[in-house]
Amino acid sequence: MSEVGLRVNEACKLDLAGIKWDLGRFGKLHVRHGKGARGSGPRERMVPLINNAAATLRWFVEDVWGPVRRRPFPARSGAAVVGAQAHRRVGGSRR
Repeated sequence: MSEVGLRVNEACKLDLAGIKWDLGRFGKLHVRHGKGARGSGPRERMVPLINNAAATLRWFVEDVWGPVRRRPFPARSGAAVVGAQAHRRVGGSRR
């Protein structure tokens, strides 16, 4: 998801409802928990699925994630993985 500029915590908090395949030329992601300015809290934003990210995301949703899960990177409890745990999971894949 770094292809479209998503932060680790933003990617971990995505859900299927946030994928808008029909918006724009390539589709967009509705990020509900984006980074806010100092003290403003999380900000929502729409992120275009550029750089072939739409094809990669479609593959992930259909073949890896499956129709059962709501979150792409769930913890054992089913909640979203956040914070240091998210960075450890994603950070290991970039090295």
